[in-house]
Amino acid sequence: MDKYTYYVTMETGQIHREPFDDQVKYYEVLATQEEIHEIERLFEELHTTEYSPDAFKSPLNEKSTQEHRDKQQLILDNIIVAIYELGTEVTKEEIRTMNGMNQRV
Repeated sequence: MDKYTYYVTMETGQIHREPFDDQVKYYEVLATQEEIHEIERLFEELHTTEYSPDAFKSPLNEKSTQEHRDKQQLILDNIIVAIYELGTEVTKEEIRTMNGMNQRV
């Protein structure tokens, strides 16, 4: 499988073949199309949990709300780990120096 350079942005969850906006932080990865599809699937899952009505069904139920936040954090962690594993050395160094990420990767 051929690996190509992709640029992933956490702000929007988009993946591009070329960076096109100087105002956006991109993480450069080398990946197959299947690996990119997996990251896209994780972003879709995150998007679904962000706008899921589950968080609003019982907003005063702290246990339910915390479970929802934990699920979102797990998805975010999986995205960061995938970007780290596929990332260039520059990307890996940026992730290693992120606040708190050195415990996760």
